[in-house]
Amino acid sequence: MTNAYLKNKSWTPKIVGEFLKEIGSNENCHTNEEKCKIIKETAKELLKRGGNGNISSAENLLIYATQHYFEGTEPQVKADIYYTLGELYENHKENFVRAYTYYEKYTLNNKNNSGTHSLMLKALILRDDFTYSDELEKEFRMSLAEADLGSKNERIYENIGRYIILEHEGNEEECKKVIKRLWGIIKTDELILPDLIIKKNLNDRVTVPQKVVEFIKVQNAECKAQG
Repeated sequence: MTNAYLKNKSWTPKIVGEFLKEIGSNENCHTNEEKCKIIKETAKELLKRGGNGNISSAENLLIYATQHYFEGTEPQVKADIYYTLGELYENHKENFVRAYTYYEKYTLNNKNNSGTHSLMLKALILRDDFTYSDELEKEFRMSLAEADLGSKNERIYENIGRYIILEHEGNEEECKKVIKRLWGIIKTDELILPDLIIKKNLNDRVTVPQKVVEFIKVQNAECKAQG
């Protein structure tokens, strides 16, 4: 069923409506959990394709699932939908307030995956435009106890969190060290898209909103100017 609809390269509201009607009436989709899983995988494929029509269609599918298919559904299935919505708003719409909201819902329902404090640290940094809060410091401290996968993205947000806290404490020397570390992570990466920095090495690519890169550039320039 899904493959037939995915033959459409670019989705429209009409296709979304037909797809949801098919899911609702399809005898093979017995439970809300099955419907959520189909919607999640379909939405992820649409986001992978990109384009305004596909992104909007993915958004509509995922929100429809939260409104109609969450009754009696296991928390982890809900978490997967919320996480995909968080990714959509972070990476495709740059609506960081909504991204935070859905990542928070993800953490409340997540039962299987670790790294929730690192995720919320990132969400707070993006939502609050690099400003300090007690909540940010709490998530930073908690994230240090999580398994460190060492990816460039994780290191960027961890070090930005550290920088924000050090700046709040007035520790200028340590701030400079952290910014130097951050600059070292991104300086060799190649700007390919207007809103993303992507490393050619697909095993460890850096994908952060452009405002993160600009923040690091500005802080690095100020550090150099201060000597």
